[in-house]
Amino acid sequence: MPRFVAFDVETPNGRNDRMSAIGIAVIEDGVIVREFCSLVNPETYFDSFNVRLTGIDGERVKDAPTFPALWDEIEPLMSSGLLVAHNASFDMSVLKSCLTFYEIPWKPYARYLCTVQMGRRLLPGMSHRLNVLCDYYGIALDHHRADSDSRACAEILLRYLAGGAEIAPFIRTCTFGAVASDRTGMIGKERGTTMHDIWNPWHGCRKCSEGCENCYMYYLDALRDRDGSEIYRTKAGFRYPLSKDRSGQYKVKSGEMLRVCMTSDFFLEEADGWRDEAWDVIRQRPDVKFFLLTKRPERVASHLPADWGDGWENVMFNVTCENQRRADERIPLLLSLPFKHKGVMCAPFIGAVSLREYLPSGQIEQVLCDGENYGGARPCHYEWVRALHDECRAYNVTFVFCGTGRRFVKDGRLYRLEGSVQTQQAYKSGLSFRGKPIEFRLTDALGNPIPEEALYKPFFGERCRSCGMRISCNGCSRCGKCPEK
Repeated sequence: MPRFVAFDVETPNGRNDRMSAIGIAVIEDGVIVREFCSLVNPETYFDSFNVRLTGIDGERVKDAPTFPALWDEIEPLMSSGLLVAHNASFDMSVLKSCLTFYEIPWKPYARYLCTVQMGRRLLPGMSHRLNVLCDYYGIALDHHRADSDSRACAEILLRYLAGGAEIAPFIRTCTFGAVASDRTGMIGKERGTTMHDIWNPWHGCRKCSEGCENCYMYYLDALRDRDGSEIYRTKAGFRYPLSKDRSGQYKVKSGEMLRVCMTSDFFLEEADGWRDEAWDVIRQRPDVKFFLLTKRPERVASHLPADWGDGWENVMFNVTCENQRRADERIPLLLSLPFKHKGVMCAPFIGAVSLREYLPSGQIEQVLCDGENYGGARPCHYEWVRALHDECRAYNVTFVFCGTGRRFVKDGRLYRLEGSVQTQQAYKSGLSFRGKPIEFRLTDALGNPIPEEALYKPFFGERCRSCGMRISCNGCSRCGKCPEK
């Protein structure tokens, strides 16, 4: 019989990318031979829900070791056998996120078993929650305590094996090493992206104006030998705003902003058959802000929900205006439509745009601009950005200079900029500014207002300090490339 290392982690908040405790139970020759448990200082905030669930708060872990300090002690244990966890995708993803955040190298991959998955095959027709299985087998459990949960997981595995279970069909592999740069691990696959603030219910689009010429989605799809004009409903990602973690809490927290259809257009004709269901998802999360962006405002009025009225408080509607022609075509439609919150996105910014005619309406709350990237990128000019900034400041409208794009012209000189330098240079320009506050009246499912202290608070890492997008950003996705401050 192989050596098994059953483990369980507890987390401090709904992001589930750090641990506040870990328990380990080692099995040799059918017997639990060693147990280990420790609190962990996650060096981040605690959610009240997690504190109630685990009994662990910031005060309890202030003198506990951080994950890097603890890893030196537990790595020999974790490397010494086949890993086992109950609902292993959760525990493995937290482990992977911790290793990635602290830039701790480990082996390229680890094999593991999930006692939930095994139970579904071996004990069909019953719940496979940890407490239910412990009751079934008569195993003592102090639930949501890492030492008790890890031992219970080990005991359940031993019961499976005693009943004649073969482990080979249940062994899975989690990649680490270089692959760990995708900090979301298995969670990232479920969401379809490593960015926590994007919801793509469908993918693919039809080019409809000059801003589409060098579409980034087409470019990225081509790298995977895919056709960006192939439009399809996403599977795992369609109901992402409604997805929950193992404790039954929404993964997308109250107050977060989700950017919708970043690889398509929410009002695309080919998506007409799916949109009502997407509206229903938005309807069920009045506590979350949804950022809609379209190049097709002429289709909007006839594709709003029957109960739309004068707009939903949690939806911000934006039109793309890549040049003055498209601004004059789309902004009058924007102003005529019933939305509580409205904005303009000048991206890719390939021609000067003046909003002087439209800002006096008071309806436009935010203007964003960004240069163009990838193959064939057309230049963005500093003078265009400066002029747009000046107009927005005159009307106290939030203006966000997200990035320069790959080719940026200032004072007649062409600069070729790549990667994060684009957002850093946008930040250094000093042109982004926060205007009149945008007030989203978010509520719970019963229509009760959500107090400010209960709303999501964005986290910003070291690199965020010099990012042009910070004003409008939902917070750092914690890719692990910079330390938390």
